[in-house]
Amino acid sequence: MRLSAPSAGPAPSFRLGLLGALVTVAIWTTWITTTRVAMHGRTPLAPELLAFIRFGTATLLLAPFWWRFRLFPRQSPPLALLGLMAAGLPYQFLVLWGLHFAPVSTAGPLLAGTLPLFIGILSAVVLRERLTPLRILGIALITLGVLAISGEGIASLTGDTWRGALAILGAAFAWSLYTVAFRYSRLSGIEAAAFVGVWSLVVLLPFEAGNIWTAVQATPVTLLAQQLVTQGLLAGVVSLLTYTTAVRHLGPARATALTALTPPAALLTATLLLGEHPQLEELVGCGFIVAGVVAASGALSRARA
Repeated sequence: MRLSAPSAGPAPSFRLGLLGALVTVAIWTTWITTTRVAMHGRTPLAPELLAFIRFGTATLLLAPFWWRFRLFPRQSPPLALLGLMAAGLPYQFLVLWGLHFAPVSTAGPLLAGTLPLFIGILSAVVLRERLTPLRILGIALITLGVLAISGEGIASLTGDTWRGALAILGAAFAWSLYTVAFRYSRLSGIEAAAFVGVWSLVVLLPFEAGNIWTAVQATPVTLLAQQLVTQGLLAGVVSLLTYTTAVRHLGPARATALTALTPPAALLTATLLLGEHPQLEELVGCGFIVAGVVAASGALSRARA
Protein backbone atom coordinates (compact mmCIF):
# COMPACT_ATOMS: atom_id res chain seq x y z
CA MET A 1 0.00 0.00 0.00
CA ARG A 2 1.64 3.20 -1.21
CA LEU A 3 0.96 6.89 -1.14
CA SER A 4 0.26 8.58 -4.44
CA ALA A 5 1.72 11.93 -5.39
CA PRO A 6 0.32 15.01 -3.66
CA SER A 7 -2.32 16.90 -5.61
CA ALA A 8 -1.35 20.28 -7.01
CA GLY A 9 -4.34 22.25 -5.69
CA PRO A 10 -4.73 26.01 -6.10
CA ALA A 11 -1.80 28.35 -6.70
CA PRO A 12 0.10 28.94 -3.44
CA SER A 13 -0.31 32.30 -1.68
CA PHE A 14 2.46 33.24 0.78
CA ARG A 15 0.25 35.82 2.52
CA LEU A 16 -2.62 33.39 3.00
CA GLY A 17 -0.25 30.72 4.29
CA LEU A 18 1.38 33.21 6.66
CA LEU A 19 -2.01 34.29 8.00
CA GLY A 20 -3.00 30.65 8.55
CA ALA A 21 0.23 29.94 10.45
CA LEU A 22 -0.07 33.00 12.70
CA VAL A 23 -3.72 32.26 13.58
CA THR A 24 -2.68 28.69 14.37
CA VAL A 25 0.01 30.00 16.73
CA ALA A 26 -2.56 32.13 18.55
CA ILE A 27 -4.97 29.19 18.94
CA TRP A 28 -2.29 26.73 20.06
CA THR A 29 -1.03 29.21 22.65
CA THR A 30 -4.55 29.59 24.06
CA TRP A 31 -5.31 25.88 23.88
CA ILE A 32 -2.18 24.66 25.68
CA THR A 33 -2.70 27.12 28.53
CA THR A 34 -6.44 26.52 28.99
CA THR A 35 -6.02 22.74 28.76
CA ARG A 36 -3.44 22.72 31.55
CA VAL A 37 -5.76 24.88 33.68
CA ALA A 38 -8.74 22.62 32.91
CA MET A 39 -6.84 19.54 34.07
CA HIS A 40 -5.47 21.10 37.27
CA GLY A 41 -8.11 23.67 38.22
CA ARG A 42 -10.74 23.63 40.95
CA THR A 43 -12.85 21.25 38.86
CA PRO A 44 -10.37 19.04 37.01
CA LEU A 45 -11.73 17.74 33.72
CA ALA A 46 -11.16 14.15 32.70
CA PRO A 47 -9.08 13.57 29.54
CA GLU A 48 -11.87 11.58 27.92
CA LEU A 49 -14.28 14.49 28.43
CA LEU A 50 -11.85 16.95 26.85
CA ALA A 51 -11.40 14.59 23.90
CA PHE A 52 -15.17 14.21 23.53
CA ILE A 53 -15.66 17.98 23.55
CA ARG A 54 -12.96 18.49 20.95
CA PHE A 55 -14.01 15.82 18.48
CA GLY A 56 -17.72 15.91 19.23
CA THR A 57 -17.87 19.61 18.41
CA ALA A 58 -15.90 19.06 15.18
CA THR A 59 -18.15 16.16 14.20
CA LEU A 60 -21.30 18.22 14.76
CA LEU A 61 -20.12 21.40 13.05
CA LEU A 62 -18.57 19.63 10.09
CA ALA A 63 -21.32 17.03 9.61
CA PRO A 64 -22.13 18.13 6.03
CA PHE A 65 -18.57 17.37 4.97
CA TRP A 66 -18.08 13.91 6.50
CA TRP A 67 -21.63 12.98 5.49
CA ARG A 68 -20.76 13.88 1.89
CA PHE A 69 -18.03 11.23 1.74
CA ARG A 70 -19.90 8.81 4.03
CA LEU A 71 -17.13 8.55 6.62
CA PHE A 72 -14.55 7.23 4.13
CA PRO A 73 -13.19 9.52 1.36
CA ARG A 74 -12.75 7.18 -1.59
CA GLN A 75 -10.38 9.53 -3.40
CA SER A 76 -7.85 9.34 -0.56
CA PRO A 77 -5.17 6.63 -0.26
CA PRO A 78 -5.84 4.47 2.83
CA LEU A 79 -2.32 5.09 4.15
CA ALA A 80 -2.85 8.85 3.94
CA LEU A 81 -6.12 8.54 5.87
CA LEU A 82 -4.34 6.51 8.54
CA GLY A 83 -1.76 9.28 8.80
CA LEU A 84 -4.50 11.89 9.20
CA MET A 85 -5.85 9.97 12.19
CA ALA A 86 -2.59 10.62 14.01
CA ALA A 87 -3.91 14.14 14.68
CA GLY A 88 -6.99 12.69 16.36
CA LEU A 89 -7.00 10.60 19.54
CA PRO A 90 -3.25 9.77 19.50
CA TYR A 91 -2.31 13.46 19.43
CA GLN A 92 -5.00 14.50 21.91
CA PHE A 93 -4.19 11.94 24.59
CA LEU A 94 -0.43 12.32 24.22
CA VAL A 95 -0.79 16.07 24.79
CA LEU A 96 -3.12 15.57 27.75
CA TRP A 97 -0.81 12.98 29.28
CA GLY A 98 2.13 15.30 28.73
CA LEU A 99 0.36 18.24 30.36
CA HIS A 100 -0.55 16.03 33.32
CA PHE A 101 3.13 15.47 34.13
CA ALA A 102 4.86 18.53 32.67
CA PRO A 103 4.16 22.26 33.12
CA VAL A 104 3.17 24.47 30.20
CA SER A 105 6.62 26.08 30.28
CA THR A 106 8.08 22.71 29.28
CA ALA A 107 5.26 21.20 27.22
CA GLY A 108 4.51 24.27 25.09
CA PRO A 109 8.02 24.80 23.69
CA LEU A 110 8.53 21.07 23.14
CA LEU A 111 5.24 20.62 21.29
CA ALA A 112 5.57 23.49 18.84
CA GLY A 113 9.34 23.76 18.81
CA THR A 114 10.14 20.17 17.79
CA LEU A 115 7.62 20.13 14.92
CA PRO A 116 10.06 21.75 12.45
CA LEU A 117 12.64 19.09 13.28
CA PHE A 118 10.24 16.17 12.74
CA ILE A 119 8.70 17.77 9.67
CA GLY A 120 12.13 18.50 8.20
CA ILE A 121 13.06 14.82 8.50
CA LEU A 122 9.73 13.53 7.16
CA SER A 123 9.69 16.07 4.32
CA ALA A 124 13.14 14.98 3.19
CA VAL A 125 12.38 11.26 3.49
CA VAL A 126 8.73 11.05 2.39
CA LEU A 127 8.09 14.16 0.30
CA ARG A 128 11.63 14.23 -1.15
CA GLU A 129 11.87 17.94 -0.39
CA ARG A 130 15.33 19.47 -0.55
CA LEU A 131 16.36 21.10 2.71
CA THR A 132 18.51 24.11 1.93
CA PRO A 133 21.42 25.03 4.23
CA LEU A 134 19.44 28.09 5.39
CA ARG A 135 16.45 25.95 6.35
CA ILE A 136 18.68 23.45 8.17
CA LEU A 137 20.23 26.37 10.08
CA GLY A 138 16.74 27.60 10.98
CA ILE A 139 15.69 24.19 12.30
CA ALA A 140 18.90 24.01 14.35
CA LEU A 141 18.28 27.47 15.86
CA ILE A 142 14.68 26.56 16.73
CA THR A 143 15.87 23.36 18.40
CA LEU A 144 18.45 25.31 20.41
CA GLY A 145 15.77 27.76 21.47
CA VAL A 146 13.50 24.96 22.65
CA LEU A 147 16.33 23.44 24.68
CA ALA A 148 17.15 26.82 26.22
CA ILE A 149 13.55 27.32 27.34
CA SER A 150 12.67 23.83 28.55
CA GLY A 151 16.01 22.02 28.80
CA GLU A 152 16.46 22.60 32.54
CA GLY A 153 13.14 20.97 33.40
CA ILE A 154 13.87 18.00 31.17
CA ALA A 155 17.49 17.53 32.24
CA SER A 156 16.66 17.61 35.94
CA LEU A 157 14.25 14.68 35.56
CA THR A 158 12.44 15.84 38.69
CA GLY A 159 9.29 13.92 39.47
CA ASP A 160 7.50 12.77 36.34
CA THR A 161 8.46 15.70 34.12
CA TRP A 162 10.41 13.39 31.84
CA ARG A 163 7.27 11.31 31.26
CA GLY A 164 5.42 14.41 30.17
CA ALA A 165 8.30 15.45 27.91
CA LEU A 166 8.32 12.06 26.17
CA ALA A 167 4.54 12.23 25.67
CA ILE A 168 4.79 15.71 24.18
CA LEU A 169 7.51 14.54 21.79
CA GLY A 170 5.20 11.71 20.75
CA ALA A 171 2.40 14.22 20.16
CA ALA A 172 4.68 16.38 18.00
CA PHE A 173 5.59 13.34 15.91
CA ALA A 174 1.91 12.38 15.56
CA TRP A 175 1.09 15.88 14.31
CA SER A 176 4.02 15.64 11.89
CA LEU A 177 2.55 12.43 10.44
CA TYR A 178 -0.75 14.25 9.95
CA THR A 179 1.04 17.11 8.20
CA VAL A 180 2.71 14.85 5.65
CA ALA A 181 -0.38 12.67 5.19
CA PHE A 182 -2.50 15.74 4.43
CA ARG A 183 -0.37 16.49 1.38
CA TYR A 184 -1.29 13.06 -0.02
CA SER A 185 -4.91 12.87 1.14
CA ARG A 186 -6.46 14.86 -1.75
CA LEU A 187 -8.75 16.48 0.82
CA SER A 188 -9.36 20.12 1.58
CA GLY A 189 -8.54 21.44 5.03
CA ILE A 190 -12.17 21.35 6.14
CA GLU A 191 -12.64 17.81 4.80
CA ALA A 192 -9.54 16.64 6.67
CA ALA A 193 -10.83 18.24 9.88
CA ALA A 194 -14.21 16.54 9.40
CA PHE A 195 -12.58 13.15 8.80
CA VAL A 196 -10.36 13.41 11.90
CA GLY A 197 -13.25 14.59 14.07
CA VAL A 198 -15.82 11.96 13.16
CA TRP A 199 -13.47 8.98 13.24
CA SER A 200 -11.95 10.06 16.56
CA LEU A 201 -15.46 10.16 18.00
CA VAL A 202 -16.34 6.78 16.49
CA VAL A 203 -13.29 5.21 18.15
CA LEU A 204 -13.69 7.05 21.49
CA LEU A 205 -17.37 6.52 22.33
CA PRO A 206 -17.53 2.68 22.52
CA PHE A 207 -14.84 2.69 25.22
CA GLU A 208 -15.50 5.87 27.17
CA ALA A 209 -19.20 6.73 26.78
CA GLY A 210 -20.03 5.92 30.42
CA ASN A 211 -17.09 7.87 31.84
CA ILE A 212 -17.85 10.81 29.57
CA TRP A 213 -21.49 10.98 30.71
CA THR A 214 -20.44 10.85 34.37
CA ALA A 215 -17.91 13.64 33.78
CA VAL A 216 -20.47 15.81 31.98
CA GLN A 217 -22.88 15.55 34.91
CA ALA A 218 -20.15 16.57 37.38
CA THR A 219 -18.92 19.58 35.38
CA PRO A 220 -20.42 23.09 35.75
CA VAL A 221 -22.22 24.38 32.66
CA THR A 222 -20.02 27.49 32.43
CA LEU A 223 -16.86 25.37 32.40
CA LEU A 224 -18.31 23.12 29.70
CA ALA A 225 -19.16 26.19 27.63
CA GLN A 226 -15.60 27.51 27.94
CA GLN A 227 -14.17 24.19 26.80
CA LEU A 228 -16.62 24.00 23.90
CA VAL A 229 -15.04 27.20 22.60
CA THR A 230 -11.35 26.42 23.25
CA GLN A 231 -11.30 22.62 22.81
CA GLY A 232 -14.14 22.19 20.35
CA LEU A 233 -14.40 25.24 18.13
CA LEU A 234 -10.87 26.65 18.20
CA ALA A 235 -8.68 23.54 18.64
CA GLY A 236 -10.97 20.97 17.04
CA VAL A 237 -12.06 22.94 13.98
CA VAL A 238 -10.46 26.34 13.39
CA SER A 239 -6.84 25.39 14.13
CA LEU A 240 -7.00 22.42 11.76
CA LEU A 241 -8.36 24.68 9.01
CA THR A 242 -5.77 27.40 9.55
CA TYR A 243 -2.92 24.90 9.89
CA THR A 244 -3.82 23.00 6.72
CA THR A 245 -4.13 26.35 4.94
CA ALA A 246 -0.58 27.16 6.01
CA VAL A 247 0.68 23.73 4.90
CA ARG A 248 -1.07 23.95 1.53
CA HIS A 249 0.30 27.40 0.69
CA LEU A 250 3.72 27.32 2.38
CA GLY A 251 4.61 23.64 2.43
CA PRO A 252 5.06 21.52 5.57
CA ALA A 253 8.57 22.72 6.46
CA ARG A 254 7.84 26.45 6.24
CA ALA A 255 4.43 26.15 7.90
CA THR A 256 5.76 24.31 10.94
CA ALA A 257 8.71 26.70 11.17
CA LEU A 258 6.24 29.55 11.62
CA THR A 259 4.18 27.64 14.19
CA ALA A 260 7.38 27.41 16.26
CA LEU A 261 6.55 30.99 17.26
CA THR A 262 4.13 29.45 19.77
CA PRO A 263 6.67 29.39 22.68
CA PRO A 264 7.56 33.11 22.34
CA ALA A 265 3.85 33.90 22.02
CA ALA A 266 3.05 31.91 25.17
CA LEU A 267 5.89 33.63 27.04
CA LEU A 268 4.67 37.06 25.95
CA THR A 269 1.11 36.19 27.01
CA ALA A 270 2.28 35.02 30.43
CA THR A 271 4.28 38.23 30.88
CA LEU A 272 1.55 40.65 29.84
CA LEU A 273 -1.54 38.93 31.22
CA LEU A 274 -0.31 36.76 34.11
CA GLY A 275 2.44 39.01 35.44
CA GLU A 276 5.11 36.32 35.10
CA HIS A 277 8.74 37.36 34.72
CA PRO A 278 10.73 35.41 32.10
CA GLN A 279 14.18 34.12 32.99
CA LEU A 280 17.26 35.02 30.96
CA GLU A 281 17.47 31.57 29.35
CA GLU A 282 13.84 31.87 28.25
CA LEU A 283 14.53 35.20 26.56
CA VAL A 284 17.64 33.77 24.89
CA GLY A 285 15.64 30.75 23.76
CA CYS A 286 12.94 32.95 22.27
CA GLY A 287 15.62 34.86 20.40
CA PHE A 288 16.98 31.64 18.91
CA ILE A 289 13.47 30.52 17.94
CA VAL A 290 12.58 33.80 16.23
CA ALA A 291 15.90 33.78 14.32
CA GLY A 292 15.31 30.15 13.35
CA VAL A 293 11.78 30.88 12.15
CA VAL A 294 13.05 33.70 9.94
CA ALA A 295 15.66 31.40 8.41
CA ALA A 296 13.57 28.22 8.07
CA SER A 297 10.38 29.90 6.82
CA GLY A 298 12.04 31.28 3.71
CA ALA A 299 11.49 34.90 4.67
CA LEU A 300 15.12 35.77 3.93
CA SER A 301 14.92 34.22 0.48
CA ARG A 302 11.78 36.20 -0.31
CA ALA A 303 13.40 39.41 0.91
CA ARG A 304 16.33 38.89 -1.46
CA ALA A 305 14.05 38.11 -4.42
